[in-house]
Amino acid sequence: MKVTVAVSLCWIWAGSYAQEISKSIPLTWSKTDRYIIFPMLVKSPEYKWGAGAAGIYYFKLKQDSLTRTSNVKLVSFVTVRKQIVLASESNIYFPNEDFIFHLTLSASHFPDKFWGLGNATPSSAEEDYSISQFDIYPQLIRKIRPNLFAGINYEFQNVFQFHYDSKQGESLFDRENIPGRYGSVISGTGIVLCWDSRNNAFGSSKGFYIQYFYNAYRDFLGSNYNFNIQSLDIRKYFDIRHNRVLAFQLNMIAARGEVPVRDFSAMGTNMYMRGYYEGRYQDKNLIAFQTELRTPVYKRWGAVIFTGVGKVSPRLPELFDFQQLKPSLGVGLRFALNKKENLNLRVDAGFGKHSQGTYINLAEAF
Repeated sequence: MKVTVAVSLCWIWAGSYAQEISKSIPLTWSKTDRYIIFPMLVKSPEYKWGAGAAGIYYFKLKQDSLTRTSNVKLVSFVTVRKQIVLASESNIYFPNEDFIFHLTLSASHFPDKFWGLGNATPSSAEEDYSISQFDIYPQLIRKIRPNLFAGINYEFQNVFQFHYDSKQGESLFDRENIPGRYGSVISGTGIVLCWDSRNNAFGSSKGFYIQYFYNAYRDFLGSNYNFNIQSLDIRKYFDIRHNRVLAFQLNMIAARGEVPVRDFSAMGTNMYMRGYYEGRYQDKNLIAFQTELRTPVYKRWGAVIFTGVGKVSPRLPELFDFQQLKPSLGVGLRFALNKKENLNLRVDAGFGKHSQGTYINLAEAF
């Protein structure tokens, strides 16, 4: 689901330099508060290459073992494809984690590609288009028992410019009558349920995570389109011998109603199905499963190997026809920007079916 553009922030710089910056800037509230501010490069199949500036501030509202580290991430960059992105993502853990607040903001001008809907679209169908949009996505959850949370979501997205070649009605957007091809405003709210026993917000080594949310987008809330989206995210982490971590994740997204094009489920993000252009395969429903082995290598350096399968479909039951699953596999390097917080710079090379992607990001994929 393309809720936002580039909310997982993309970074590269010398890790030791970033650490020196975080130590030298006198902008701390306590001994555990830290800033990291540095120039960056971005790399992914969607961006190709880009450059900009980024920063992260991580802190604790209460100094105890029950409250994980909060963080605020900011990024701005321009790519060689003339994409412009401004984004912010915040995760605030209140004392004793009685409340957790998540906020994503983004604004972007984004030339993109479209191959139509479905799990078997041909490469020859590729079309260029571009959008300008902004998004806001707050989420507030409350602890109702240890590790169990419930709360509310809200999303507002305004795609105020949408350009594609509409001459003579030959575009896929026109032939397939794709909703949202003239721009769109969506506004919706819903519920979220979460079980979270992970030991770290940046890179977990043990614990279990499951999140379910349901959002309803309706015209009386200001939305141009009426539709529903449900999402299920399940993760499990095993701390095995010699600080190695084995991690598993299952993602399922299901939508019903008139879903605009920027909110279809898209396979191939920097978080799952790495190796595919995000949106190369997209539709109303998605399933993706991945596993990753993370191992230390030398001092601050580490490595990962990962593999996964996934598919999209117009109808939910078709997701469970496993004959058309797309594969994904890859390897990656890690550099610890902060070993105590398990905050890593990651570089991943993912490979899909007739596809490849390289990703530079902060923190683990899941």
